[in-house]
Amino acid sequence: MKQRAGRTFLTVLLIALLCRAAAGQGGGGAQAAGAPRAREVAVTFDDLPTPYGDLEDMRRITSNLLPKVKAAGVPAVGFVNEGKLYQRRGEVDERRAVLEMWLEAGFELGNHTFSHINMNRAPLSEYHDDIVRGETFTRMMLREKGMTLRYFRHPFLWTGVTEEYKRGLEEFLKGRGYTVAPVTIDNGDYIFADVYFKAKKRGDAETARRVAEAYVPYMEGMFDYFERLASAVAGREIKHVLLLHANELNADHFDALAAMIKRRGYSFVTLEEALKDEVYRLPDPQTKGGVSWLHRWRAPKGIKADPEPTEPLWLRALYEAGRRLP
Repeated sequence: MKQRAGRTFLTVLLIALLCRAAAGQGGGGAQAAGAPRAREVAVTFDDLPTPYGDLEDMRRITSNLLPKVKAAGVPAVGFVNEGKLYQRRGEVDERRAVLEMWLEAGFELGNHTFSHINMNRAPLSEYHDDIVRGETFTRMMLREKGMTLRYFRHPFLWTGVTEEYKRGLEEFLKGRGYTVAPVTIDNGDYIFADVYFKAKKRGDAETARRVAEAYVPYMEGMFDYFERLASAVAGREIKHVLLLHANELNADHFDALAAMIKRRGYSFVTLEEALKDEVYRLPDPQTKGGVSWLHRWRAPKGIKADPEPTEPLWLRALYEAGRRLP
């Protein structure tokens, strides 16, 4: 009788353990077959109000983008270049109104410098001045909503050209109360967006369609790449930070992009929540080039990485040709 009871107990225990593993519980056990992994990502947009275009472009793109971001349940942060508010005389208030649409929609704003400054061409003191100039409207608009300006994103993801420059910039940002917004999933959405915007402007629907069809598969390749790199660096899933731009391509197709991200098992979290991941406590030794923080963290560990996925050759050719046009 005792022997049979013992076998019964072991059988029940084995079944319980198997069920627990299948559900993905118990200290990070295996996921159920075919079920997406539980992942988290914060979504950020650079170059607000928009990277290009006139006032009407800004209005159209922003009015199209924000409802899609909100419908997807994304608590986004948008990083502002306030210099874009001054590019046309007499339009400052109207361009500011476009920027305020982000706050009205419930999103947060951060500082991306006034002019999208290039530190390769600016001494540290000039960079400091550009940061301060980039706060004028953003800080005031946030205060009116009972919010504070807390995030900074480096243009081009360049954090320093020398160790001295980098250290001086870090100290300045800290002194002004900023938290740097790192990026783990970097990508070339701006290349797709440039070709897409220009194609739509000239009425080239076929090129715009081709770009849109290639965009989400490319982005999925980037997600796959940085997920694997994160596993190599941290030995686990991490809370990612995705860099996008407030462009027309994302305005037209963010719903498809968000659907792909969700299909990969992601839930959308705030930037504040993502930065609670201990991986963001790792040092950033980078002083040359603007790359994903995952590349910055892997280098000191001696971890090798394959080349990142690239955009289609035909798209790159159109992008380079478009840049040469007056």
